[in-house]
Amino acid sequence: MGLESGGQDARVAALAGLIDYAGLFPPARLDMAAAVDGYRAARGGPNAWMVARFICPASRLGELAGTLEGTGIEGEAPWRLTVTADGGPDATANDARHIQDFEARLEGRSVVESVEAALPASEAARWIVQTAGVFGRSVFFEVPWRDGASAALDSIAAAGDAGRTGLGAKLRCGGLVIEAFPPPAMVASVIAGCRDRGIPLKATAGLHHPFRHFDPDTGFTHHGFVNLLVACVAADEGLDLATITEIVGDTDSTSFTLDRDRIGWHEHRFSAVAVADSRARLFTGYGSCSLDEPVEDLLTLGVLPVDG
Repeated sequence: MGLESGGQDARVAALAGLIDYAGLFPPARLDMAAAVDGYRAARGGPNAWMVARFICPASRLGELAGTLEGTGIEGEAPWRLTVTADGGPDATANDARHIQDFEARLEGRSVVESVEAALPASEAARWIVQTAGVFGRSVFFEVPWRDGASAALDSIAAAGDAGRTGLGAKLRCGGLVIEAFPPPAMVASVIAGCRDRGIPLKATAGLHHPFRHFDPDTGFTHHGFVNLLVACVAADEGLDLATITEIVGDTDSTSFTLDRDRIGWHEHRFSAVAVADSRARLFTGYGSCSLDEPVEDLLTLGVLPVDG
């Protein structure tokens, strides 16, 4: 049997368009041709409904355009992109030109839907407004979770209140060193902070597997994308910070429900409608340099049908 594409299946509401593909980034660090092949295979496969955008640095958009032209993009559905800005405030205009040149070169065969940008150490509020105006599309600003997360969220919210639309927060959940992994309480705090301010959230890094777990290869405890997803729905449904923190930090997969009728954690279970609403308002998805690992894990759990 296959998953229905309508909104009555909680699994579809939870997982549809959840993953942006970051094959160019560590730890995968694929070359452009391999990353293009990986994304093309995923968007043409049985679980393509889970895959959203291809993530590319602004400075490599010309290389991406050449690769797509060389491999024949004609006849494909337009490629959807998230672009990572390469520099701080001084590089914004150059990043925007790379995007404009890329879209003009491919003439409607690809569209940059969103941009991800780091926040400067000072004058974040002014720069957010400036950057949103230059890019003219959705921009997710990376929250410095070690220090100043609340102030950063305030600045993003203030820019939205001032009339800038499509602004969101980006949370880095891992990396190549243990210091890159925020503790569950901090992740929960950012989730609750986004909820309270009406800011959409995107996550990235270290989220290859559904549930929080210890990885013996790296020696780190990684966050799980299902943990984050359920925590965001719980937050959107009004659960308190302590409960959100428990959900983010839970390493027991049996605590979670992910089936046709409900997703949830312990006795807190949410309908497809609640999940879809939360995905639209709060948790937009996450970036992953692997598309195979999340899908394989979900297949093993019996969440996805083997034949699509």
